[in-house]
Amino acid sequence: MQTSDKDQAKWRAEFENLGRETVRAAIFRGQGFSPDRKRELALLWLREKEASTEARERAVYSYLRWTFVTAVVAASAAIAGIVLMLLGPSPACRPEYA
Repeated sequence: MQTSDKDQAKWRAEFENLGRETVRAAIFRGQGFSPDRKRELALLWLREKEASTEARERAVYSYLRWTFVTAVVAASAAIAGIVLMLLGPSPACRPEYA
């Protein structure tokens, strides 16, 4: 039996109100989601939520990785600049005044 878009929207709103952990617990305990189509939609909804969470985590990881690389490069450049400053100009670079 097919469910209408209106029923699916109502069920999705119900899932949102319950929250991911409550929906997951109800599915695995086998309670609260009948007809079977509602249970199938709940499983699909959970998969969608998990996929969006994973995508968000990948984006955060990528951002953190590039931030770390940028910080390491900036620190390396700063250290190189400090070392060059402490060493001073080489004698070959000093002009000879007569």
